[in-house]
Amino acid sequence: MSVAPANQTREALLAYFDALTLAEPIQARLWQMTEITLTQLSVLRQLRDGPRTLGILGETIGLSATSVSRLVDRLERRRLVARRRDTEDRRCVHVHLAPAGERLLGEVKVLRGSNIHRAFESMSPAERHSLTMGLRRLVELTHAVSAQDEKRS
Repeated sequence: MSVAPANQTREALLAYFDALTLAEPIQARLWQMTEITLTQLSVLRQLRDGPRTLGILGETIGLSATSVSRLVDRLERRRLVARRRDTEDRRCVHVHLAPAGERLLGEVKVLRGSNIHRAFESMSPAERHSLTMGLRRLVELTHAVSAQDEKRS
């Protein structure tokens, strides 16, 4: 028996929201340890791969330019990131991971040993791969839809 697409979408959304609740204890633990949010941690992780402009950071984590600018302001006040103007194009500003941000990333191990970590470990490699690919695709499509919405505005 096949499920109607609208019901499949509804079931997928409900499963997604159920999964989101799994992040709440991790977010609380992260805040207790470091006083940063999962979104701020995501920015720091992106910067580990090298400097990014505010626009690229916003696209990557799905935030508007204003929101990512405020988030970077907060991280900069804590000296976890630094802004630097491009030497060739002074209008372009790159956000860099500061040494304190690098240290914080090395210290944050909120997932290790958590219930969700152990649950992932109990999945088969094929299940983990399928879930990873599905979640990455969801993020990619959501960013694409957001970009289309912004172009229409």
